[in-house]
Amino acid sequence: MRIEDKDVNLSTFCNVSGLCADDQAILARIAPLVFPSLPALTDRFYEELANDQQTSIFIEGRIDALKKTHMAWMQDLFSGDYGEAFLIRQEKIGHVHVAVKIPPVFVAASMSFLRGALPAIIAELVADKNEAAHATSAILRLLDLCQYLIDRSYTQTMMDNLGISPALLNRLMTTK
Repeated sequence: MRIEDKDVNLSTFCNVSGLCADDQAILARIAPLVFPSLPALTDRFYEELANDQQTSIFIEGRIDALKKTHMAWMQDLFSGDYGEAFLIRQEKIGHVHVAVKIPPVFVAASMSFLRGALPAIIAELVADKNEAAHATSAILRLLDLCQYLIDRSYTQTMMDNLGISPALLNRLMTTK
């Protein structure tokens, strides 16, 4: 049984977003083209974080270690394997961010940075424009999935801290 079969919200996300096996295949296929660009992208990303007054305090003195972790995560995006282990890793990233009190806006801003940067890299490196367009759509959907799973960790922690069950939250959200 797939994790999406046990998680109705994740299943809905995947169905509506259109993330599919073809996306997995194309991202794995372009990985050898993209991998050489990931270190420079990671350097740019951490420069942006270091130059922002709010985010710089969270990375100070840890940039080298964080870059290694970020590179591994970026390579994972192009692995083509987005099964249960991948999904669990994304949620664990969220739990780590919550534990070290990284504000959710930093995750959103980081994903926005990547949504802006990765399509340009793909367009430059993938010669077949149809394949580049498909790969761009796939990576954007995958980044959205990652953000959804990471954000869900924040929401779960907030609900736990407030003593709110998922059922109660559902009722509160659907009450007119």
